[in-house]
Amino acid sequence: MKLADLLREIGRPIAYHPGLAPKLGGVNAAVLFGQLFYWQARTQNPLGVFKTADELEEETGLSYEEQRTARKALRARGVLVETNKRLEHKLYFRIDEDALEALLSAPSPKSAKSVSRNGESPFRETGEVQSADEGKPCPPTGETLDRGEGNRQVVIKTKTTAETTSEITAAAARTKPPVDNFAAAAAGNSKSEINPESELTDLLIALEAERGKALTIDPSKDRVHVLTWVGKGATAEQIREAHRRAVIRRDEDGDARPTYAAFLSPFVAEVLTPTAAPAMAAAAPAGEWFKTPEGVDAKGAALGQRERKAEEDWRYYRVIVARAAKDMKAVEHVLNDAQRFNSIDLYQFARRTFGDALMPVDDYAS
Repeated sequence: MKLADLLREIGRPIAYHPGLAPKLGGVNAAVLFGQLFYWQARTQNPLGVFKTADELEEETGLSYEEQRTARKALRARGVLVETNKRLEHKLYFRIDEDALEALLSAPSPKSAKSVSRNGESPFRETGEVQSADEGKPCPPTGETLDRGEGNRQVVIKTKTTAETTSEITAAAARTKPPVDNFAAAAAGNSKSEINPESELTDLLIALEAERGKALTIDPSKDRVHVLTWVGKGATAEQIREAHRRAVIRRDEDGDARPTYAAFLSPFVAEVLTPTAAPAMAAAAPAGEWFKTPEGVDAKGAALGQRERKAEEDWRYYRVIVARAAKDMKAVEHVLNDAQRFNSIDLYQFARRTFGDALMPVDDYAS
């Protein structure tokens, strides 16, 4: 295969603006900036561009360590804004165009170059002070003169390319191997506190997005529910479980709406108080089977009803058992419960299930 054909198979070259390298912190920083700037123009996400380390390495040729150094340089100049979405395990990159404008408008200091005696500067140079005779300067070998003779003079020492390369190789050997994922690096470097309210809100929006639902959080209505969850110490896993139950309810009711915070709250309370049912069972008087999940399950079994499903809300199953028992006291308790907790779905389900025969006359007329 010809070299030209091989280059075509490798892929397109990555172009960058060499003039940006001094401003942005080096060639790698300029290359990474150019790639992120290119993709930012092609996304509508206000957080910017989501790219993994592997994707950026494939697109730019920069290794993870080179990317991390370039990102650090861009962040230090205010050009790069990183947003770590921990729940999604994603790191977003956004170029701050205002900061870029300010950076490029600022005058750049001229870099000083070391010049050796022959006019060339291929090596790094260091200065040391040594005595010398005013009329006979100290020779390059650094031979010392008699005490008291001569003035102070700077003697330039140079390091060869081999010595410099050896130092770089030794420093690289001491470097720890990179962790090959942005999420771990961001979690290790970020010391900012996590806002529990934002974390649970973002989780609820993400869970609805997985269902193809666009959930909007209304601060005037929904924030009180989220703050209640935070105050009760609700974890992300508990919110996930409550959401799962709420979705099941939506599906049973044929309701295509998102699971709003107000709708989710009863399920969160149910998940947070799993031990409440046994306590109620102990306190429930004999014959009031409809007041506890255990009583409902036992009554259903006695009437030959199907068993309650693992994910099924006991209050909905209670409606089915109450209809089979034709227990008017249980029917009234179910309806009152639905009204007391403002559970419209439960109330409508009970009315459909009980029908005209079991619904109280005054309730049906209303």
